[in-house]
Amino acid sequence: MKLNEDFDDEYDDPLTFNSGHKSAMGTAAVVAVLFILLAVAIVVMANQSAKTPGRNGASGAKATPGAAADWNPDPNATSLISGKTGTASDLDFWDAYPTKGQPTLAPSSNQAPSPTPWGGSAEEDETEEEKPSVSEDGLHTRIINEDGTEEWVELNPYLSRNSYQASGFVYQKPFMSYYENNTKKGFVGVDISKEEGDVDFVALKNAGVDFVMLRLGQRGYTTGDLSMDERFVENYNKAREAGLDVGMYFVTAAVNIDEAKEEADFCIQVLTEYDMRLNYPLALSTEKLGSGKARMDELEKMPRTNNAITFMKAIENSGIFSMLYGDKTTLIKKYSLGSMIGYDVWYSGDEDIPDYPYQYVMWQYDKGAKIDGIQGGAHLNICFLDYTIR
Repeated sequence: MKLNEDFDDEYDDPLTFNSGHKSAMGTAAVVAVLFILLAVAIVVMANQSAKTPGRNGASGAKATPGAAADWNPDPNATSLISGKTGTASDLDFWDAYPTKGQPTLAPSSNQAPSPTPWGGSAEEDETEEEKPSVSEDGLHTRIINEDGTEEWVELNPYLSRNSYQASGFVYQKPFMSYYENNTKKGFVGVDISKEEGDVDFVALKNAGVDFVMLRLGQRGYTTGDLSMDERFVENYNKAREAGLDVGMYFVTAAVNIDEAKEEADFCIQVLTEYDMRLNYPLALSTEKLGSGKARMDELEKMPRTNNAITFMKAIENSGIFSMLYGDKTTLIKKYSLGSMIGYDVWYSGDEDIPDYPYQYVMWQYDKGAKIDGIQGGAHLNICFLDYTIR
C-alpha cells in the first residue's frame, strides 16, 4: 500500500524488504500519518466554526428581534437530506384540502366550476346552502289533527325508531303479513267488542286468526261510570273454546291518577271474579266511543300521561302485560312518550304502510275488513311479538 508517491519502490516489493528497512519505515510512516490526521482535524474544525451559528444568531452574536426568522440555510448547500430547497407550501398534496369557497380542483377553461365540499360551486361560495324542508329532513313526522289540519312534529331523539322495513309488509287480503329475511313474522289478531254482535270464534280460528283483543269495559265519557262490555264474558268463553289466544283492552276516561287506579282495580277485579287468564296484554285505550264533548277532552299532556302510567303499572304489578293503544295523533300529541319508555305500544292506523315513527309491537291496520265469523267490518291487527312465550 502506497502512502506517498515519493516512497522508494523497493518498499513495495516484499521480496526486497528487510528488517532494518521495516523498522525505519515503520517509524516514518507513523509520524507521517499523525501529521496528516492533525492537519485534517484543524481544517475541519475551522470550517465547522465558520458555518455554525451561535444559540442567539450567527457567529454567536446576540440576536435582535426577528433575527432567527431572517436566517436561512444556503440554498446551494449540499448538506440538506434531499438536496432541495422547497417549502411545505410547494408540495402538491396541500391542494387536496381546499378552504371554503375554493374549488377542489382548478377547472379548465371549458369545465364547469368544481363543487366545493359544502355542495356549492366556486361562484356560489357566499350563498348559504338551502336547508331541506321539514318534510324531507328526516327529523319531523306528519300528523293530521282532529280538525283535519296538517302539522309536522319534531321527532324525539330519545325514543327508539321502529325497525320494520316497508318492503317486508305484504297484504294478502284480508290479512297483512310481515316478512323478514324471507321468513314470515307476526300473528293475526282481531279486536272485538259488543259492536261486532254475535261472533263465530271457530270461524275466525279457521280463517287464520291467532288471537283476539276483547273489550273488557269502559268508563263513561260524560258520566264517568265504570261498566263491563255487555258481551265480554260471552266473547271470552267462546274465544277460549275455539282455541284462540286472548288479550283485552279497557277504554279510559280518567281525569286524574285516582280514577286511573280505579280503572285498573276494576279490570283486575273482573278478571279475578271470572277466573280469566290472558296470554296477550291488557291494553289501555283512549278510543272515543261517541261524538260530543268528553270529560277527558281538555286534559293536558302530562296529567294524561301520568294517568296512563298509573293504569299500566297497576296492571303489570298484578302479573299481566299492559300496553297503550292509540292512533298517531293521539300518541304523539296527547302523551309524553318519553316518559313511557318501557311500555309497549299498540298503534292504530288504516294505511298500507304504517306511518308511526317509533317502536310499536302491534298494528291495527283495518277497521272494516271482511272475514269469516264477523258479520260487519272486522278490526284486524298484526302483532310482532309472541306474547304466549314472552
